[in-house]
Amino acid sequence: MDYIPPKSAIECYSESLYSDVQIRKMKKTKNIALSCMAGLDGWCSREKATILMDLLFLKRPKKVVEIGVWGGKSLLPMAMALNENKRGVIYGIDPWKNDASAYMLEGEHLDWWTQVDHERIYEGFISTIQLYHLGDVVEVIRASSKDAKIIEEIDFLHIDGNHSEASSLSDVKKWVPHVKKGGLIILDDLDYGEELEGGATTKKAAEWLDSNCTRFLQFKAEKNEWAVWVKS
Repeated sequence: MDYIPPKSAIECYSESLYSDVQIRKMKKTKNIALSCMAGLDGWCSREKATILMDLLFLKRPKKVVEIGVWGGKSLLPMAMALNENKRGVIYGIDPWKNDASAYMLEGEHLDWWTQVDHERIYEGFISTIQLYHLGDVVEVIRASSKDAKIIEEIDFLHIDGNHSEASSLSDVKKWVPHVKKGGLIILDDLDYGEELEGGATTKKAAEWLDSNCTRFLQFKAEKNEWAVWVKS
C-alpha cells in the first residue's frame, strides 16, 4: 500500500491552486519519491520530503541548490518535484569524503563520519539518479561547499552539510547572498549537537539567517528540527 503522509498546511493550500488532474499527478510523484526514499541512506523524514516537494510545486523554481547530499534522501524527492514541474535543475554539492564530513565534529558524530563508506553512498546515489531517469534535472558537484563554484540566482537553497559551528556558519554566509530576493533558504538540524557542551552547533548559522532573512516556517520532529527563511 502506498504511504499516505499527513497533509501539511502547504499541501492544503496547494489544492486551491491546482486542478484535480494536477493534484493527482503531484500525489503520484510524491508516492514514487517516498518509495524511492526507503532504499536510500540518510535522515530526511517522509514528512519533511513532502513539505520540500510542496514548496517546489508552489514556487516552481529554476535553480535549487542542496549543500550536503549524502545518499540523496532529500535531493531525489526534490528532483522528482522539479521533473513533474517540467522546470528547474537541482545542484547537489557534496564531496563524499570522510575528512570533509567529520571536520570539526566531536564525540560519536566524529567517530561515525570518520568510518562510514562515502564511496558506496556516492555510487548508490548516482545509480538512483539513473534508475529514475533524473539526469536532466540533477547536476552533481562533487566538492565541498567551501570549494564549490558559486551558483548565481538561486531560487531555493537547502543547507544540510557538515553541521559543525564553523562549517554551518560558512555555508550560510557563502551561499545565502546568492539567493534571489524572495527565494527560500532551509537550514536543517537546528538542534544538532545539543547534547554537547555549548549546545547546538548550528545555532550561529540560524542566528545569522535570522539577522539577514525572515524566518517563516519551523518544524520539529523527534530527531530533527529545521526551518525555512525568505531572502529579504
